[in-house]
Amino acid sequence: MTRDDAYQAIRKAASHLRPRQAALFTAQVGARLEAAAKAPGAEEIFEGAVELSSLNWALIQPYLDVVEKLPRGNGLIAPWRRLAHDLASLDIDAGVAFLHHTPATLDNRGPAGLLPWGELALEALSSPGAAAGKLWKAVKAYLEQSATYQCGYSLSKWAFFLEQAARIAAASPPAAEAFMQLGNRMCVLLTDEETEQWVDEGLRTAKTEDELVNFFGGASLKALEARDGLATGIALKDRSNTLALICEAALGKPLGIQSNTALIGQKGFTGGSATDGRAVFLPDTAPSFDLFKLMALHQAMLIDQGSAAAGGKGGRDPVSLHLDADRRLLEKLPGLLNPMKTAADGRLPDAYPDGFDEGGVPPPPWWGDILPDLVHETRTTLDSLKQKAADEWEDIPESLIEALLSNMMAEGQREHDALWKLFRDIMDNMVMSSPDAEDLGQMAKTFFYKEWDRTLSDYKLDWCLVRQRPFSSDPNHFVEDLRNRLDGIIKLLRRQFVRLKPERFRKYRAQPAGDALDIDALVEAMVDRRSGSSVSDNVYIRRDKRIRDVAALFLVDLSGSTEEEVNGRRVIDIQKEAMALMAEALDALGDPYAIYGFTSDGRFRVDMFSVKEFSDPYDQPARHRLGNLSPLGLTRMGAVVRHAAFKLNQLSAAVKLMIILTDGRPYDLEYGNLDYAIADTGKAIQEARRQKIHPFIITSDQKGAEYLKLISTETQSVVLPRVESLPTLLPALYKRLTL
Repeated sequence: MTRDDAYQAIRKAASHLRPRQAALFTAQVGARLEAAAKAPGAEEIFEGAVELSSLNWALIQPYLDVVEKLPRGNGLIAPWRRLAHDLASLDIDAGVAFLHHTPATLDNRGPAGLLPWGELALEALSSPGAAAGKLWKAVKAYLEQSATYQCGYSLSKWAFFLEQAARIAAASPPAAEAFMQLGNRMCVLLTDEETEQWVDEGLRTAKTEDELVNFFGGASLKALEARDGLATGIALKDRSNTLALICEAALGKPLGIQSNTALIGQKGFTGGSATDGRAVFLPDTAPSFDLFKLMALHQAMLIDQGSAAAGGKGGRDPVSLHLDADRRLLEKLPGLLNPMKTAADGRLPDAYPDGFDEGGVPPPPWWGDILPDLVHETRTTLDSLKQKAADEWEDIPESLIEALLSNMMAEGQREHDALWKLFRDIMDNMVMSSPDAEDLGQMAKTFFYKEWDRTLSDYKLDWCLVRQRPFSSDPNHFVEDLRNRLDGIIKLLRRQFVRLKPERFRKYRAQPAGDALDIDALVEAMVDRRSGSSVSDNVYIRRDKRIRDVAALFLVDLSGSTEEEVNGRRVIDIQKEAMALMAEALDALGDPYAIYGFTSDGRFRVDMFSVKEFSDPYDQPARHRLGNLSPLGLTRMGAVVRHAAFKLNQLSAAVKLMIILTDGRPYDLEYGNLDYAIADTGKAIQEARRQKIHPFIITSDQKGAEYLKLISTETQSVVLPRVESLPTLLPALYKRLTL
C-alpha cells in the first residue's frame, strides 16, 4: 500500500467532519504520512492507519504519533495494532487511551510488558460488566494510571483492581473510574481480601452516586476509617513522632517522617520505605514497630551518606548501598542485629552485613526502594525554588524556606510551578494576613476542629483552627456607665433572678416513707383508727434536697456587620448591653456561666475571645473585657459551636445551655456558599445536641427565619423583630429556658 492509497482512505473516513475541521485533519495526517513514508516498514504503517480509520478517524493521529516510536524487528507492531483495533472496537476512548499511553508504558514496562498491559484492558472490556456499558471509564482510567502515575503496581495487581472496579461499576460507573484513578491508593496497605471487604463496605454504606464517588475516590473520611479498620499491624500515624525522635537521636538532626502514599506513581517505587534525600517515607502500616524502626533508621543512614548514596548514583549498585547503610547503622546501634534477623525470618548470616549473599535470599524487608530520580528531582526543584524565594523575600531565613518547601514536597506536591504558586500563597498569608506570635498573647490556646462538607457528605478533618484567648482588659467604662444608667432595672433583674434560687430543702408531708414523722398526719391516722376507718400509711415527712444545676455559655458575634447602627446605636453595643444585664442577673442567681466573643478570617483564624470563663468572677477586668468587644471580622459559625461544645463538656452540670447572639448568617472566607455554611453550622448544632447541650440562637437578621430552619429544625431560636429589644428579652428568655 502506498502513501497516496492510505491518504485517500483516511480522507474518506473523515468526510463526515465539518469542512474546516476535515481540511485541518487531512493536512496534518498528510504531513505525518509523508514523514512515515521515509521510515522502515512504511507499508505496514500505512496498512495500520487505513485499518484503524475504518473504525474511527480519531484513532489516526495517536496511531501515527506512536507507531514510529515502536522498536522494529521484534514483531511488536502487528499485534500492538491488532490490540488497538480490538480495544477501539469495544470502546473508542479506550482505544485512543491505549495508543496515547503506549510510549510511557514502553518506558516503564519495556517491550515485553506492552502487550500484556493492553490485553488486560481488553479482557476487562470484554467482561459482562463492560458489555452492559458500565466499565469503560474504569478501563480508560486504568490505561492512563498504569502507564505513568502508578507504574509501581504489577499487572496482576491492576487485574485485581479491575475486578473490584467491575463490582463498583454495577452501582456507579463514575465511582469505578474514581477508584481506578485514585481510590486504589487507599488499598496499598490492604491484602486482597481486605480490599474486597473495603469495597463491600463502600457499596453497603454509600447511598448516592456522589457518596459512592467520594468513597471510592478516596476523598471521604468514611473511606479512610473503613481502610484503617481493616488494615492489620501498627499504624504509622500513631508512631511517626516516636520514629522521628529515634532518627533524630541517631543522626543528630531533625528528620521528617512521612507516609509513602505521596510517592505512589514515582518511577521505581514499589510501596516500601524510601527517601527523597531529606525526608523518610514509610508505609502507613507495618507488622511491628521494630520493622518500622529498622525502615526509618535504614533510610536515615542512606540520607546520612549523602544524596548520591540515597539516590543510588556514583557508580554504586543499590545492594552495596543498602549493605553499607546497615553496616553503619549496626556500628551505631549493634543491638539492632537481632531485630534484623527476626524481621528477615532468620535468613541473615551471623556476621551480617558481612557474608550476605544477595542471590541466596530475598532483600530484607526494611531496605525499601532507592529512587535516584526522586532524589535528583527533589534537589533540583528545591535549589531552583530556594533561589527564587531568596530573591523575592530577602529577610526570610533560607532554612525556613527549605523547610516549607521540603514539607510540601513530602506531602506529594512536586511539580515546580505548582509548588511555587503554593509557596507564594503561604508566604503572602504569613506576611500579609497571619498575626504575629506576640499578637496572640501568652495565654492563647489553639484547637483544631473538623468541618462538614455537604458535597462530600463527610467531614474534613482538622480543617479549622480555633484560637482561644482573652480579650483586652484595658480600662473601659462601657459597663460601669451602663450600671449607673440602668441601676433600677439591674436591681429589679437581680431580685427576679434571686427568686429562681431553690430552697436548700423542700418538705413533702404525708408521705409513705421519710426521715421524720408528720405529727398532723399521724394524729389523723390515729383518729381514723379509733373511728374504725381505714388507716393511711402516709405519716412521714420527706425532705428533698433541691439544687439548681444549670451552666450557660454565651457567644457574642463580633462580625464586621455589628458595626451597623440601629436608631443611632451600634448592634455590637446593644449586644454588649444585653450581656451586661444578663451577667448581673446570673451573678444574683449563681448559675455558672461563661462569655465569649467570636469572629473569623479564614479557616485558620477562627477567634474565640474570652470575656469571662466559668471559673472566673464577674469582676472589673471581666467588665472591661466585655466593654472592649468590638466588630472585627466574619462568622465561621460551625467551628465556634464545636469549640463552645468542647468547653461545656468539661462541666458536669445537668443542664447545659449555649446561647448565640448573632446579627446575620454564617459567612467566612472560603466557607463555601450559603448552603455549605448552613450545612456545616447545622451539623455542629446537631453534634452539640447529641452531647446533651441545648443551643439557642438569637438573631437580629430579619431573613434569619429562612436559614435558621435549615440550620436545624430542632434548634430553638428566635428572630428579633427589633434588635433594640435584646437587652430586656435576653434575661426573660434565659428564665424560660431554665425553668
